[in-house]
Amino acid sequence: MTEKHTSLKNYLVLSFLVMFVCILFILVLTMNALTKMQQKTMENNLTLYSSRVVQDVEQTYETIGNIAQSIAYTQIVQDYLMETANTDKAIKFESYNNIYSLLVSNQKLNTCIQDIAIVGANGNNANINSDLSIFNELFSTVPKSSNPIVYLGKQTLYVREESYEVQIAAVPIYQTSNLTQFLGVLFIALDTSSILGNTDQNTSGMDIQLLMADSEGNLLSGDSDLYKTVQSYETSDIFSVSLDEISYECRRYELTSSGVFLYALFNRGDYVTDMSRIMYSQVFFFILVFLVSMVLFLIFLKPVMSSLHQLTAIMNAIGSGKRKAMNERITLSSDKYRCKEVYAIVTSFNDMLDETNRLNHTIFDSYTKMYELEMVNRSTEIAYLRSQINPHFLYNTLTLICGMAASGETERVIDVTQALSMIFRYSIKGNDMVTVREELDMVKSYVMIQMLRFEDRFTVEYNITEESLDAVLPKMVIQPLVENAITHGLEKSLHKGHLQIGALRDNRDNTLVLWVYDTGVGMNKEKLKELRKLLLDTTTNKSQFISQDFEKIENSNKDSVGLCNVNSRIYLYYGEEYRLLLDSDEAVGTNVQMRIPYRTKEEAPNVPGSNN
Repeated sequence: MTEKHTSLKNYLVLSFLVMFVCILFILVLTMNALTKMQQKTMENNLTLYSSRVVQDVEQTYETIGNIAQSIAYTQIVQDYLMETANTDKAIKFESYNNIYSLLVSNQKLNTCIQDIAIVGANGNNANINSDLSIFNELFSTVPKSSNPIVYLGKQTLYVREESYEVQIAAVPIYQTSNLTQFLGVLFIALDTSSILGNTDQNTSGMDIQLLMADSEGNLLSGDSDLYKTVQSYETSDIFSVSLDEISYECRRYELTSSGVFLYALFNRGDYVTDMSRIMYSQVFFFILVFLVSMVLFLIFLKPVMSSLHQLTAIMNAIGSGKRKAMNERITLSSDKYRCKEVYAIVTSFNDMLDETNRLNHTIFDSYTKMYELEMVNRSTEIAYLRSQINPHFLYNTLTLICGMAASGETERVIDVTQALSMIFRYSIKGNDMVTVREELDMVKSYVMIQMLRFEDRFTVEYNITEESLDAVLPKMVIQPLVENAITHGLEKSLHKGHLQIGALRDNRDNTLVLWVYDTGVGMNKEKLKELRKLLLDTTTNKSQFISQDFEKIENSNKDSVGLCNVNSRIYLYYGEEYRLLLDSDEAVGTNVQMRIPYRTKEEAPNVPGSNN
């Protein structure tokens, strides 16, 4: 039975149509949910804005109350209201000027204050702007209670031939030393339109009207026609009103401390109209975008399909098994193949072929490097026997043993013999990777023999951290550095020297740092430069090093054989980033540092050449 396949073109067209139906369905649901959400958002915004306005108005009235209290019980006001007809006129004149200055300065504290007046029980009066008679008329209506401030409702105030609708705040004034002694009343005329003007007017694009009325129902601020409509509709704290075919959502708040009512009305009709306009525009643009997208889809689909067919044909030719095809690469003409994705597929396929060739070369190089490392390990063993455990060292040690035996130093003979035996045993047995602790045990035996030979011409210091002792490293990499420091540094010095062998773990890059420092003769800049170049050559020119032409190296620079061996072993074990670092000053000393990756026996990777 032949299996039927549907073309990619049919799948894409069908997917496009299904996507259109799904998006249209989602759009209808979204518009319905958006309408409800916007309605809820409108109500929340109105509540939030109204609460903020109420807070601002209450804060304004609180500020007015604080100003009134601070004026009423200022000492100069107390003194002025207690003056009598017998008080000296000059004193009364000075007191009046002080009172006037006080009232003017406090008026500037808030832009809502239109006028401030003081009416005393003994006839001592003062004010700033308006006719004082209106306050004299209100004097008898102020209750002589313990309330700190009372609001008397709406009044018309004339200032410089202009009328203002104000709310009067009154504060009864009593003598501070005798609170039962009534002295007078402090009046503050508040411009109610300025009170609402001081509120936060940020409505986030909402059309909101604010109204404010006193406890007697008199409009203090806002549109009078709208307020009459509100009074006729008012049934609760939240209600709806209509005026001139405009629907409003209304919130009412009572400010008990100031005796006023605040109304916040939101124009719901404009909001609904805007939402409908947005929704219709969304539907229109969606249909328009779909039609344009459909046309573009059909235009670009044909060349894409043609490109894919051509690409498939080329890939099948490469997959036919011809070896020569692996060295070929796919090329597409930009005039014929206009799809970016087709170009991406071609590029990825070509990159895959390149990566395959690179991996083949990498595998070949890895086998080559393993072969090189094996040769280096063998050459290093021979080099060590020739240059490190050389006949001179063995001869000198045996001579030392003979001398101590002749002197009857039996215990020291035993110690030296055991140390020499340990060195030889360590060099020819065991694994190629050892811990720092194991390497140092052998190094200490070697240093002990050398210190006896040179009769304590130098001191030794081991600066080894506990953490570094468990790290693993290639065998026989510290001893050649120590011998190089003793033989070519400390032995040639005419002064008693010092040898420091150190190791620590650098947590910044998780490396093991080892160093051997001696205070021997050091070397001049030319010799240091030559030795550094030789160390670099032993890693960059591997074929020269693998041949291990040690006789040539010994003839050119006898000081460098051990250093070159260690440097090349580190390079081949750990890569190009790791090699010896050499620093020296003539007549000061030499420091050789080695930095390798920090690994313990449990963490140590399978290093090439390791017998573990």
